[in-house]
Amino acid sequence: MRPDQADASLDARRRVIDILSLAGAVGGYAFTTVLLVQGFASGQWPFPGGDVVDFYTPAGDALRSGGQVYFPGFFYGPPWAIAFGAVSWLGPGAIHAIILILDAVALWTIAWGNWRRLGYLLWFPLIAFEIAAGQLNLLVAAAIVAAQHGITWPLAAMTLAKVWPAVALPPRHWRRFVVEIAVICLVTLPWLSLWPQWVAALIETSSNPLGPVIPIPWIARAAVAVVLLFFQRSWTRALAAAILSPGLYWGQLVVLVAPLSLWLARREALD
Repeated sequence: MRPDQADASLDARRRVIDILSLAGAVGGYAFTTVLLVQGFASGQWPFPGGDVVDFYTPAGDALRSGGQVYFPGFFYGPPWAIAFGAVSWLGPGAIHAIILILDAVALWTIAWGNWRRLGYLLWFPLIAFEIAAGQLNLLVAAAIVAAQHGITWPLAAMTLAKVWPAVALPPRHWRRFVVEIAVICLVTLPWLSLWPQWVAALIETSSNPLGPVIPIPWIARAAVAVVLLFFQRSWTRALAAAILSPGLYWGQLVVLVAPLSLWLARREALD
């Protein structure tokens, strides 16, 4: 084969690969859109989602009325309780709408502005379920990715929600991270009594998780996480954090899009 024929063959293969890649990315957007439209239209996924109705709104209302903020199922840190208190008067629908906007920003952040990479990630069906439920796991995933790019304040905020995201922090940023956590915590000064309540709720939840969890003992997952952290790559830190939650619920597996996105970005950089 002459050199010009070899070049033409290589270009043809690249065009085919690019077309398939484009189709895969567009297909991801279509897949998630269909899941969301069918789920909401059929009523299978009620709006607002269960967590918004069952946990976020009642906790916010309790904070404003002086009631019991930490009840079974609500174990977000005091800054989050205060945030929910600031918006719960708007009603569950408004809270879920705010979370939907944040989810859209989170997905773009997880893909780090790469629309094609986001399309690949959208094939992960748990993304649609996460959006419908109004949970905060996509925000965790986005915070983990942002931290690998040197933006750590979202990770500080999500650490005050679930603690384990801190594992993904690049060690070189720890001083800034500590300061950011301290600044966020200033909002809780009028409600300092919430802190021991939160700690008690975390202890109770770690020994008695609510709902089905991944049937892999925490000690085994922790051992794997330590090995992953040894390599100190962005995607290994993200994966270590994603598997280290004491109560690893099935829905939390959506956080795996963070290490996956970081791994894809690494592969793209090497190509």
